[in-house]
This record gives sequence, structure tokens and C-alpha cells, in this order.
Amino acid sequence: MRYEFLRALEVTGCIGLKKSWAPHYVVGENGGELAGALPAFVRGDSYGEYIFDWAWANAYAEAGIEYYPKLTIAAPFTPATGRRILTGEKFDRHNAAKLVAALESEAKDLGVSGIHFLCLTRSEQRLLSQLGYLPRLTHQYHWLNHGFTRFDDYLDTLRAHRRKEIKRERRKCTELGLQIETLVGSAIREEHIRAMYAFYIQTYSRKWGSPYLNLDAFLMLYATMADQLVLVMARESNTYVAGAIAFRNANRLFGRYWGASAHYPYLHFELCLYRLIDFAIENKIMLFEAGAQGEHKFQRGFAAMPVYSSHRLFHAHGHAAIADFLRRERRTTVRAWRAMAS
Repeated sequence: MRYEFLRALEVTGCIGLKKSWAPHYVVGENGGELAGALPAFVRGDSYGEYIFDWAWANAYAEAGIEYYPKLTIAAPFTPATGRRILTGEKFDRHNAAKLVAALESEAKDLGVSGIHFLCLTRSEQRLLSQLGYLPRLTHQYHWLNHGFTRFDDYLDTLRAHRRKEIKRERRKCTELGLQIETLVGSAIREEHIRAMYAFYIQTYSRKWGSPYLNLDAFLMLYATMADQLVLVMARESNTYVAGAIAFRNANRLFGRYWGASAHYPYLHFELCLYRLIDFAIENKIMLFEAGAQGEHKFQRGFAAMPVYSSHRLFHAHGHAAIADFLRRERRTTVRAWRAMAS
């Protein structure tokens, strides 16, 4: 939710008034000073949100009710947890409630079906529940740094067969003969960003269709957020053949995109998981969010962590039906966590 990130997406045309993420920001001022902000987006679909509501949209359509447009408060294309109601360094419940009230007034003028806060904090969800929003509980797999000083410390927390498998994967990756480097800040050059974008495009063309970001966005993020970027790049001789890109702040690492020019066995795990775990340990980063989904992360010692969202639907019957669904979904999610823990 950094200004530089949202600004880069808007300037380069990845989001915008004529795009599927149309910014509609609500800001609060106090004596001419910015006191709070709600980065909201008018959506005509649900692509790039990662808290899936396609079934809700289908149910609305079957009932003859318009689900789109809707208002979404989230980091576009980014399944990362964080503050969504921005009120300064500390969460100010009073100012947050005022921002939400202003957003609801705008929502009615816009004629949207509802408001959706995605991947927000538990404190924000509690406040929104008091304001009539429906709480949703889903999960992602995150890596937690329990004071590790080296990779083997992390391996020691796993079962023997898991340790053996990870060591085998890393050994097989080494046998590929690639040179792998982790780059941050001034070590990142434009050639790395251009290569990373090419890998990103190749991944989308093979799996998901149209990419969300363009080359200009990658270059602008490099120009304005180089200190928050972490690249893991693999070379064969003098040619880059694969890469992964992540974002960081003081105590969190967010894995985002990866790609390769050809198939290299086990390289995905090395670049997207193990090298970034190495980086987190070295830099004393306490939490590594490696993106949405992925049962393979649980098998490699990532913990199932709660992801919170809050929803308000303006159609009374739609709101009631989704409230019932969320109650049942929550029970299922909790049972699944207990089964994994056992």
C-alpha cells in the first residue's frame, strides 16, 4: 500500500479510471494536513484480488442482481496482508471509522453493490465488524523466522523426511550448474529488471493468460522502490535464464513473481523459497509471505496463517446469504487448520 507502488501502477496504466482497477481514493485532512486515506478501487470484475468471490457474483447473477461494479480496498494484484485503513503509524479507530463512513457515502453515489476490504489486519477487521461488515477468514502459507541464524536451523524444525527432501532438491538444483545471485538496492541494474519482466511474461503466457503489469511498471518500481526490491536471478554463462522478484520492508518479505526461459528442475523452489528464506534469515526478517495458495509450501515448513477480509453488501438478501456462507466457510477453515496441526 506504499504510495510509490500505487503511483507506479497508475502512471504506467496498469490501473486507472478506464481500467479494471479504477482508483477512488478517500482521504481525510486535519488543518490542511493529511490525516488518513483509504485507497479504494471501483471493480468490474474480481481478477487480481486473491480473496475469491466469483461464486458470490454467480449467485447474484442467477438471482438477477447486479454484483458489479463493487468497491475493493486492497493492494492491486497483490495477496499481501497489511493495513488498509491508513491513519498514520498507529491505527486510529476514530479516524478509521470516519474514513469508512465517507467511503460508504461515496459507494452509494457510485451505485456499487458493496464494499470489500481484502487482506487487512485483525484490528481493522474487528472495527469493521462493529460497523456492520461481515468478517471472512481464509488462509495463506507463510514462513516464520523463529530466531534462525542459518538455513539448517530452519531445517531442524522439520520432520526427517522433509529435511531430506529439501536437501535433495537443493542438491539437484546445484547440479544444474547455474550461477544464482540475490540482488538488492544498488546491486540491481536495469538489465536485471528487463530480464525479470521477460520471465514474468513467460510465466503468465504459460499459466494465467494476460499479465497484470507492464514493462513500464517494472521499470518505475525499480526507479522509485529499488531499496524495497529483492531479486534472485539465475545465470547460465552470461545469460540470465530465470528469476524471482520479491518486495520487503523492515520485518516482512513478500514473494511475488517468478519465471524461467526453459524448464529447470527444482529451480522454482530454490529461487522462490529457499534463497528468499536464506535472505530472510540473514536480514533477520521475521515473516516471509510467499504469495497465495500452494500446498507445497506447507510441505516445506510454511505455516497456515489467517488472512482476514471484511465485506458489506448493500442488497439485504444478498448480505444475509453471504453472511450464512461465511459462517459455514469459517467452520470449515478452522477444522482444516486443526487437522493440519495434528
